Amino acid sequence: MMNEILSITPGNDVEINEWFQKKLQLHIESGVYPTESILVGIKNKIVKTLEEYKEEHQLDDVVIGMSGGVDSALTAALFKEAGWTVHGVTLPIHQKQEETDRGQETIDALGLESHSFDLTEQFDSMAEFLQHTDVSTYRAQQRQGNIRARLRMITLYTLAHELGGIVGSTDNFSELAAGFWTLHGDVGDVAPIQSLSKSWEVPMLAKMLNVPENTVKAVPTDGLGISNSDADQLGCSYLEFDIALFELLSLPRIDKNTIELYINNITDNKAKRIIELVYNRVKSTMYKRANPYNVEHPIYSNRFEHLNILDRS
Repeated sequence: MMNEILSITPGNDVEINEWFQKKLQLHIESGVYPTESILVGIKNKIVKTLEEYKEEHQLDDVVIGMSGGVDSALTAALFKEAGWTVHGVTLPIHQKQEETDRGQETIDALGLESHSFDLTEQFDSMAEFLQHTDVSTYRAQQRQGNIRARLRMITLYTLAHELGGIVGSTDNFSELAAGFWTLHGDVGDVAPIQSLSKSWEVPMLAKMLNVPENTVKAVPTDGLGISNSDADQLGCSYLEFDIALFELLSLPRIDKNTIELYINNITDNKAKRIIELVYNRVKSTMYKRANPYNVEHPIYSNRFEHLNILDRS
């Protein structure tokens, strides 16, 4: 199974050292990396949830931005399997043609409704209007990348409103933990793959649902023009990130002292660097996962609770 994980993890020539191999084997044995038969059950449960959501809210249409990567492809395939009318949308902004082509190939292969909006001109105008045309620093590149993501999301929600549908979220668990997404730019209404690991569950389920192989194996990029690959920004491969993340999540206690003691006892220098990187990245991006942070009413502190009860009634 380890060889299969190494072969299907998105990207080219993914390799891990002995420390990561040993930890991966332990995660396989514990079920964190589920077998193919268990993945079938996971897929069926997600599809059933999407079917129930569709029925409960009397919806039919879902709009998904097709980046040319495996996450958007799997998201679209799961909605399609659940009986939704799926609208796949390519949204190039100074994009590599191969990425847009992969997005369109997936739309065609999965039988989605096809839409395309080239937003390059609109992006250039917005960047100039906001005086964010300088990309000489990493922070400036991030700002421009966020403009791209939010401009795409405006487009997706406009189309969803026209159709009377929703926008599907395409972020996975690894990206969620890393904060590797844009607030108000990547997150839609329903997130079917947000609990799935990028290094195994996402590509394996995509393969099961007949996503084109070159999309399953495509080198992950942010599509925002910040770097050539996600690994460049993360400082490690998604497989290394996931192994490190699951190591932290499997500690007997998940608190600062336990984690720091665990890191200090690691003798493998690369493993120590990546574990620290993952821990610091999770901590520094917590504000994204807590957004918006709802401040309780100073007197009527149960208002949110009661509203939640009303929602569920």
